[in-house]
Amino acid sequence: MPGDECYRGKICVVTGAASGIGFALAEGLLRREAVVVLADRDEAMLASAVGRLGDTTGRVRPAVVDVTHQPQVDRLIQDTAARGGRLDFLFNNAGVGGTMPIGDATLEHWRRIIDVNLWGVIYGTHAALPLMRRQGGGHIVNTASLAALIPFPYQSLYCATKYGVLGYSESLRFELADEGIHVSVVCPGDVATRIYGTPIIGERKEVKPPDNAMPADEAARIILSGVAAKEGIIIVAPEVVRKWFREIQAAPKDLEDYLRNMARQRRQSYATKGAYY
Repeated sequence: MPGDECYRGKICVVTGAASGIGFALAEGLLRREAVVVLADRDEAMLASAVGRLGDTTGRVRPAVVDVTHQPQVDRLIQDTAARGGRLDFLFNNAGVGGTMPIGDATLEHWRRIIDVNLWGVIYGTHAALPLMRRQGGGHIVNTASLAALIPFPYQSLYCATKYGVLGYSESLRFELADEGIHVSVVCPGDVATRIYGTPIIGERKEVKPPDNAMPADEAARIILSGVAAKEGIIIVAPEVVRKWFREIQAAPKDLEDYLRNMARQRRQSYATKGAYY
């Protein structure tokens, strides 16, 4: 596809790469002839992911990394640059979801979601930026969410982190533009990944994604196309959702009514089902 040549032979790091959007990004980058470091904290899932990628002639490099630990993230970036000579693309993609009533949120919930969703992005960027400055360019891609653009009720913890990722990314985009360092922020809607059923804290349960959730490979295609075009904010959703988003943004009263109704529906759902993810 047009723009795919920008990835050919480039050194890329993807965090949260063992499943979901991260794995789909790694797969898409490999198809575009990039060299990809797949980073994830789950060693078994990471090994399985690498196996599923098949023969990639040495262009896949796994790295067991917990993005909440700065020394591990620093080592990931340093080792990648030492082995490949540079770092062209960093996809700070690792994240955790979180839908719950604010009254049930503990400080442990807050610390965990901020550590993964916000500090994980900060650690990656902090480690990569000096390297990209020395080499004269690069591209940082941070995964936020539509919940960085719309304050969905019962997602206050998630929105707090994703609004932070959006603001951080957009500020850096303008600050670094004249240095040849590009910054994009990805805002996915519903994508069929393991984020459904994975609470902020606790054991994962099998939960079916929404029927209209986008396949992860389609999400990756949109992301990689947007990154190739050096877009700042990349909204990852079907056209019907993007159209709805544009329309509802232009009608503040409609958006407020929509969110109030959503709050009532979720309040009722949690009262009857006790669903907190």
